[in-house]
Amino acid sequence: MRWQWLASRHRPIFFVGLLAAYLLVLHDSAAWPGTTAHAFVQCLAAAAELGLAWSLCAAMRPVPAPRSAAAEGAYLAIPLLVCAAYLVQMYSLHLSGNFITALALENRAEAWIIRGRGMALAIALMACWWLLFVLGHFHARGAAHPAPPTKGRRLRLAAVTAFGLGVACSFLAQPDTGLLQADYRQAPLVALAHTLRAAVGDHYAYHGPEISAHGPKYPLEKHWIYSAGLPFARKPGQHAAPNVIVVFMEGTSARLLGAYGGTYPGLTPNMDRFAGLSMRVVRYYNHTAATYRGLQGQLVSGYPEAGGSEDGASWESAAARPALAAVHYRSLPMLLRDHGYGTFFLSPHHDTVGLNTMLRALGFDRVYSFDDVARDIAPGSPYYFVEGALSDDDLFHALHVLMERGSLSGGGRPFFVGLYNFGTHAFLDVMPNGAKYGDGSNAALNKLHNLDRAFGRFLDYFMASPYARDTILVLTTDHATFPEPPYRAVAGTGYQPYFVDAIPLLVYDPTHALPTLYDAHDRTSLDFAPTLLQLLGIRQGDNSFLGTSLFEARPDSVGVAAIGHEFFAIDADGVHPEADLPPADRPGFQAEKQRVLGYYRLEREDRIASPWRNFPSGSPGQP
Repeated sequence: MRWQWLASRHRPIFFVGLLAAYLLVLHDSAAWPGTTAHAFVQCLAAAAELGLAWSLCAAMRPVPAPRSAAAEGAYLAIPLLVCAAYLVQMYSLHLSGNFITALALENRAEAWIIRGRGMALAIALMACWWLLFVLGHFHARGAAHPAPPTKGRRLRLAAVTAFGLGVACSFLAQPDTGLLQADYRQAPLVALAHTLRAAVGDHYAYHGPEISAHGPKYPLEKHWIYSAGLPFARKPGQHAAPNVIVVFMEGTSARLLGAYGGTYPGLTPNMDRFAGLSMRVVRYYNHTAATYRGLQGQLVSGYPEAGGSEDGASWESAAARPALAAVHYRSLPMLLRDHGYGTFFLSPHHDTVGLNTMLRALGFDRVYSFDDVARDIAPGSPYYFVEGALSDDDLFHALHVLMERGSLSGGGRPFFVGLYNFGTHAFLDVMPNGAKYGDGSNAALNKLHNLDRAFGRFLDYFMASPYARDTILVLTTDHATFPEPPYRAVAGTGYQPYFVDAIPLLVYDPTHALPTLYDAHDRTSLDFAPTLLQLLGIRQGDNSFLGTSLFEARPDSVGVAAIGHEFFAIDADGVHPEADLPPADRPGFQAEKQRVLGYYRLEREDRIASPWRNFPSGSPGQP
């Protein structure tokens, strides 16, 4: 009898239970609103969308007449889809303090990072909850039901209409703040629909200016890289073509590093030691994200549109990868190779990962992968792997081995080598034998401290070796730190969880008398490649760089960061999402935004750079 009573109420039990589970996860996450009013609005938004699903099911409730298989399937599909969507969003809230974003969909290729961390249990609970709904439905269907009176049908229709209007209002009220945290106006289903619309729009809609087919086919091409001389003196007796090592730390903002004002004692002692030997660049921001765009964008001084998702126009899509690899750029490694450099990159990933394909497409002589390191460079490494990639210790150890063997400087050529680590990626923590910070309770501090230890071991070798006399060593990042909950907890007062932030740029250059501090005046990593080339004295070379050397006057009035089709302005007051621009920034911002959108268009048409074209000396546009 009790089961029959429960079965007859399987719809309200199912949806109310789902609402209770969501509110419990929300309350325990970093997304719980700070005020009672905001908490009430967020709860009401979830109740409205679940109420719509409930009323739709109620309007389709079983009647004594036989039902079609399609109607039966639709009745059971509604709670299944709702339950699945709530599972995904609750899991995202638990991990990141945010609902699924377009950026998260774009980076599904790295979803394996979070697999197994309670996901199997969550899926099992979702499946059981839905199966209880199914059992309740079939048990209630077997009981006698009078046909619903006309008044009851009208009430159900009114409920569907009322809840539908509430959900529509909620959808229209979804914010575009640029913040990577849940907003009080969001609810799981509506937020997911809003995200999917944005993601689909980014993949299939072009919003940029028209570029005349009657103008130059490659309108960005030029032969000069910078115009004025380097404002720093060259040290006497130094090598004319120094080696270059660039360490791109995975997702590392400047604010936690001691050299940049971080307040956690002993967190980054080796990076701070390195900063004391280097030029420390301040007020310098990332111009895009995440890793695929961040690395490519710095190496080509542009705004790549494609990221790393598993479908659409992305590097992890097997269908799209050949077309992306066929787009022509004039990258930093290509220009250096033209000037006699050997160019290399150390990647922590297996060759099955699209990142390595992208790096090879950018013209490196060789990209060393996980497989190369484990098989040839350092087999039987004394270190460890992390989530299927090389650990930070492994990666720096491999670089040490390559330098010790002279593998990078064959034939007496200077070398350029880039390195990208993985251990500081969002949602990871250090492995049991990694270096934890303090009591080890904060994953963001642990990861950075562990990277600092690995970098410190390499720095000890580097400074004691002959390379310290003829090699430029740069420490920077692919992009700012992703604002996961552990990072937000330690980022300090005034932090806004954007994916754009001040990032480190430390330059050790034994060939020049660099200042200890250099103010970039709110410029971005778009300027990285021309800045490095000016340090090397490489003034001319075919390129389509959008950036300008940090040592020259900036050509724009406001910096712009672009993450796909999400834009931010950067000025002396920090980072501003497009929806909240200061009035003084709007004209300059709109001009830069149009330049970015035009770059996207040229990429799609393979009009960034001509294939290996060489300009004659004194070509138009050359200073």
